[in-house]
Amino acid sequence: MFILNFKITPLRLFLCRFAIFCTLQLGVGVFLLQHSSTEDSNHYLAAIQDKMSRLQNVEESRIVILGGSHAAFGIHSGIMQEITGRSVVNMGLHVSLGLEFPLRCYLPHARSGDVVIVSPEYHVLMKDAEQRGDRVLMGQLIEQWPSANDYLPSKPPVSWKQFMDHEGLRQTHRWVHRSIKMIRGRDQVDNIYRRSSFNEYGDLVAHHGDTASNLMPMQALPMPTEETLSQSVQLLNQFASQCQARGVSVYFCYPPFARSTFQKSQSAIHHTQQYLRRWCEIPNINVPKDNVHEDTCFFDSSYHLNAETGRKQSIEIANLIKEESASEIRIADRRNKDTVPNDLYQSEVQ
Repeated sequence: MFILNFKITPLRLFLCRFAIFCTLQLGVGVFLLQHSSTEDSNHYLAAIQDKMSRLQNVEESRIVILGGSHAAFGIHSGIMQEITGRSVVNMGLHVSLGLEFPLRCYLPHARSGDVVIVSPEYHVLMKDAEQRGDRVLMGQLIEQWPSANDYLPSKPPVSWKQFMDHEGLRQTHRWVHRSIKMIRGRDQVDNIYRRSSFNEYGDLVAHHGDTASNLMPMQALPMPTEETLSQSVQLLNQFASQCQARGVSVYFCYPPFARSTFQKSQSAIHHTQQYLRRWCEIPNINVPKDNVHEDTCFFDSSYHLNAETGRKQSIEIANLIKEESASEIRIADRRNKDTVPNDLYQSEVQ
């Protein structure tokens, strides 16, 4: 504006106005900065910070649950911990985070002796869009937890100009958007879907004691393509291989599903089960029909169990894990005994 009006606007006046403008912008920035800390956010997705903190800090032998919101609603970690004698870390949060992201979050913190239960929703296994994770939701997650970028697939480096033109503006937008939400109290949606609804294990418990509402209508699952199932299996097998190299035991658990939706989707689920049985290298601890319940056993969707059914499911999973772990210990003990001749061991394997 000074260049366009240099004949009528003195330089001193322009500099004065420019200084006032910068001061106002600085004041707005400081105000937003005071309300931008994700540590104080009560947004539902901000719970990922507490889950990751527990994953990093629990020193005892662990059971780690990797899944979507069905795991958040349907797992009672305290019961599982009592039965198995292992500390439980429930990483379940949201189906639209996709299949790969929860696996990436766990691997850098894997410890020898861990037991990992991978339990993705059917949508994540069957639908290509859900498999990769929803871009809008991932953006919201990064708003609440900027460190999420560390667990996303690496991108090629960008120049300073590209950063200023694109990434810089996007990050600034996320920061301002999060700050405004927190100032307006919009970082908490309702009494259920908020960060404070989770307990110390990572279980969502705010719905315990509430009466179930009408289930959110869900369409029948479409028949998955071979390409989508192949991508899912590739991710799962790669994860299993990386866990095995770290001394981690991995099991696959089919998620809970409401009977009304299951009946509409039996063909797609059966096809998926057969494909996983043939190609997936992670052992199953159940089959789909084992975790089908009446609609009255769910809270607000075909995946979210109510408190009582979630407690029963947790007992079943804990007992299965205890049996599997005991079986693995017996096998390892037998193979490690010096008194067993090599030729006898070879004959047993054959």
